[in-house]
Amino acid sequence: MSNDRLTIGTRFEEPLELIVRTTVYLMRHGQVHNPEGILYGRLPGYFLSDEGISQARAAGAWLADKNITAIYCSPMERALQTASIVAEYLGGLSPVVDESIIEVGTPYEGEKTAKLAAKGWDLYTGNEPPHEVPASVLERILDFFDDSLERHCGESIVAVAHGDILVFPWLHAQGEMPEALMKDRLLDYALPVEYPATASIMTFELTDSPRKALPDVRYHCPY
Repeated sequence: MSNDRLTIGTRFEEPLELIVRTTVYLMRHGQVHNPEGILYGRLPGYFLSDEGISQARAAGAWLADKNITAIYCSPMERALQTASIVAEYLGGLSPVVDESIIEVGTPYEGEKTAKLAAKGWDLYTGNEPPHEVPASVLERILDFFDDSLERHCGESIVAVAHGDILVFPWLHAQGEMPEALMKDRLLDYALPVEYPATASIMTFELTDSPRKALPDVRYHCPY
């Protein structure tokens, strides 16, 4: 009789590759006090309204149990203020300013928002440097995602930015190259609202550079 031993029901397989996910909660700043109704863009001196402060607190409460390890923000006052409020819910993290998620550079600063709404919020067509176009805005946001992967691989972080800074990576995650007039029909690109609400949050799940693998993304308004 053979001494060979037979193991029944055992399969030898190659180990599955572990997928490491890095989560970026990319959020818009809270509502801004803007009684003049102008596009403030990168103009200084624009801070949150009382409603915006409440919105930032709601966002902080929603993020409180997400095991956040860092919080970044645009250098604009409204983003810094929002990030500081959110940080109160995140164990005392200190916001870090990152220029790559600053408000878009546009020649329309100071113009009435009603006029810009009538033209589909196209802040880009015909722009020349130093003003930006959607593709150049997207590039710096993707740079931020790549930096986040390097600095916070496998972690969850928050980044407080601006409306179009959320819109363009959302479009990228749908496999679309963002264009100016897409902003007037975002419902066609799976966004559940016409435009991201103030203090709303997009959750980007990254498994690799977003230039190599499109991230999964979800939208949430915390109030």
